[in-house]
Order: sequence, then C-alpha cells, then structure tokens
Amino acid sequence: MFKVIKAVASILALWIMTVAPALADSPVAVTAKVGTLGLQADVTANFNEFIKGRLSLGALPFNHDISVDSVNYDFDIKLYTAGLLLDVHPFANSFRLSGGVIINSHDFSGSASPSADKTYNIGGTTYTGAQLGRMDADASFNKLAPYAGLGFSNAFTDDGHFGFAFDLGVMWWGSPDISLSATHQNLVPGLSDSLRKEEGKIEDDLNNFKFYPVASVGLSYSF
Repeated sequence: MFKVIKAVASILALWIMTVAPALADSPVAVTAKVGTLGLQADVTANFNEFIKGRLSLGALPFNHDISVDSVNYDFDIKLYTAGLLLDVHPFANSFRLSGGVIINSHDFSGSASPSADKTYNIGGTTYTGAQLGRMDADASFNKLAPYAGLGFSNAFTDDGHFGFAFDLGVMWWGSPDISLSATHQNLVPGLSDSLRKEEGKIEDDLNNFKFYPVASVGLSYSF
C-alpha cells in the first residue's frame, strides 16, 4: 500500500506543478471509467479547443490461475496506475490523440502446491512435487511507462454537463522480470540452478509482452 501512496503522490505533485495552475481559468471535467486498468477516475482541464490536460487514476485487483509448465499457480494480481496525459484534439471536436506517462505500482505474485507424487520439468530437469514443495512466483515490470493512444470525449464539445469518453491505446512497461522460488531449493541439489533456468525460459516466452493494452469507456461531468 505504501508503494501505491508513493506513486500517486509523485504523479499528483507533477500534475499540480504543470496542470493545476491553469485550472483557475479552465473548465474542468471528471470522468468515471472502467477498462483494462480497472476502475478509473479522470480529471481533465480544458485549456482550449485543441489541448486538454488529464490526470488519470486506476485500480485493478483480481485473482487468476496460471499454468506454467504444468505447475498451476494461484496469482494475486494488483495493478494501480497514475497517469499524466496530454490530449490533443486536432479537429477541435470530440476525437483526441493522447500521450504521456503512467506510473504503475503492481504486485503480480502467485503460489503453487505441486502434487507430491507427480513430476515436473523445471529448467529442463525433472523433479517430483515432494522435492519442490511449495513454489512461489513473482513478475515485475517497469514502474514508469510511456503511453500513447486515441479516443473520444465530448465533455467540452456538447451542450450540457454530461458526456461520454472512450480510449484505446498502449503503455510500454518493458519485458517482465521473473522470480521463482521453491521450499526445498536449498535442500535438493541443482534445484536452485533449475529455477534460474526456468526464470530465463519464462522471460523469453514473455519477451513480446512489453506493451499493455489500455482500453476504457466512461461517463463524464463537466463544470
């Protein structure tokens, strides 16, 4: 939780220094959204008909079962994001092009309890579940991720206070770093080396997972 607070505080400080001074003379809209970053809340400042500044906060906690080389992990996934974005409306209408940075505080951790009487291939070597014991896995990505996307927002273009927002883009958070451990890794000869090889194999398999898709829809209210 401390990491989440620290990440949000950092992006809020940057937002206050860059966007907040213009709020006194600019219309503002708040947007509630749902999408691949979970539940989101945006605050958008309307600088002019072409340029908007946006602060976007998101939270996505969930559980998911993932099988890796026949080892079934129960993953507890938490993804919290804070983005500072610039929206450009090139045609002075609802269509927008967006870019900026997203700070993400994440926890992708999972555990598995292999069956004692079954065998598992770990880093090219076969072990029984009894030799492995409990297994734990963690994945980590870059905490600072550039973002680019496009979307639609009529918060400042239509009459009335209510509007609709849609966004589609990607954030680049790099290839994941994988960490594996097993209860008996210091007791079974060669198991620690096998775990390091397995980490490398998984990282190679996930090498193309450098981009995270960002899609969301929501409703806005302008002041």
